[in-house]
Amino acid sequence: MGRFYRLAGLLCLLFIALTFAAFPANAQSAISGKGETVLVVPITGNIDSGLSFFLQRMIRRAERENIKAVILEVNSNGGLVDAAQEMKDALLRSGITTVGYVKGRALSAAALITISCHRIFMEPGSEMGAATPIKIMGTSIQAAEAKFVSAFRGEFESAAEARKRPKTLAASMVDKEVDAIPGLRKRGEILTLTSESALQHGFCDAVVTSLDGVLRRLNLEQATIERAEPTSGERIARWLTHPNVSVLLFTIGFWCLVLEFLVFGWGLLGWFGLVCFALFFGGHLFAYMAGFEAVLLFGIGLLLLLAEIFIIPGFGITGIAGIGAMCAGLVITFGGIYTAVYSIAKIMALSIVMIVVLYNLGPKLKLFDRFVLKEAMTTEAGFVAVDGHAFDKLLHMEGTTVSTCRPAGIVRIGPDKFDVTSDGEFIERGKPITVIAVEGTKIVVREVKG
Repeated sequence: MGRFYRLAGLLCLLFIALTFAAFPANAQSAISGKGETVLVVPITGNIDSGLSFFLQRMIRRAERENIKAVILEVNSNGGLVDAAQEMKDALLRSGITTVGYVKGRALSAAALITISCHRIFMEPGSEMGAATPIKIMGTSIQAAEAKFVSAFRGEFESAAEARKRPKTLAASMVDKEVDAIPGLRKRGEILTLTSESALQHGFCDAVVTSLDGVLRRLNLEQATIERAEPTSGERIARWLTHPNVSVLLFTIGFWCLVLEFLVFGWGLLGWFGLVCFALFFGGHLFAYMAGFEAVLLFGIGLLLLLAEIFIIPGFGITGIAGIGAMCAGLVITFGGIYTAVYSIAKIMALSIVMIVVLYNLGPKLKLFDRFVLKEAMTTEAGFVAVDGHAFDKLLHMEGTTVSTCRPAGIVRIGPDKFDVTSDGEFIERGKPITVIAVEGTKIVVREVKG
């Protein structure tokens, strides 16, 4: 009980720490105290729902505080399509002046975010484009189906149209079937613009060497610069929702609970499994990658599956419904069927590794001793082997059913009762029968008719 209270106290402290960490950090560097305020938001690393939530929070703050402009410092190779779509929608809806400042790369999903800004500036040597959607299946990367390419191309074209940029260039970043652009790309190629080619074809406003150059172009040299940083809670959520981390958390949590239920009884390992599940679902909830419906579905599915295993005999509709609900919860949590299938495949692969490890280490660590019968059943101890020919004498004998045979039942032959099986048909109680076969301890009977 003392261990329980210590663990509960630790979880409470962790919750309080994360709660305070979720409040925005006031990390900012003021270049000038005069003039308007410009908010600089880093768009780096993988584009995911955690980053989308962070950008939307910064845009709401800019609108609330009447910030003059929001500058996105972009250096990313892309990421999740749905997260990029959310960020695009937030940028297009915003009444605040938004600026995309490409410092290195704005590829794939990052290109869509950049195009959705009012103004685009690029550093020398930077690039933007290469946005063909892909899907990851196992260890292979495949091009997405035509309908997904068409939909993503539409996202690029609509963003370019809203910001009055060349739609053909935007479409060429996604779809290689777009007509050739003389001097820039051939048909069948995906477009990636360098800083100079983007400037030459009217896709960026200027090539600049630093943030000061962007501010001069915007006539905001005297503005106060605030650099937005994700809160500690947002950083933790982004780390917890990383595909590899989330898969590892789920797998560890699952196997901790399995071992706790089947081997050890409830204890520290069970609590550790629950903590892993809490981090798995909590990270996705905090990053707005899933709602409570995902946790509810998974919880209901787990309860149904446990009821099928420990309460309801056999395996039927309850177990199937439980597995279905758990899978639906995981699909919602992982953010789509393709990502969920890939993640579940990794979970299964890790589980196979875990089974192999347990198979090899289990006997050495005596993990499964409770399932092994170690007592020797000797004749000295009173144990007698079953005679495989004890019922041979019943062959062709007749009797009467004591219970209904469906097809198993009980019959009386002479003064004794025997467990029997009919030859396929149901036999009602009180009907005459004859023994037609004896196979060791299995007695097969048939109803005597007429």
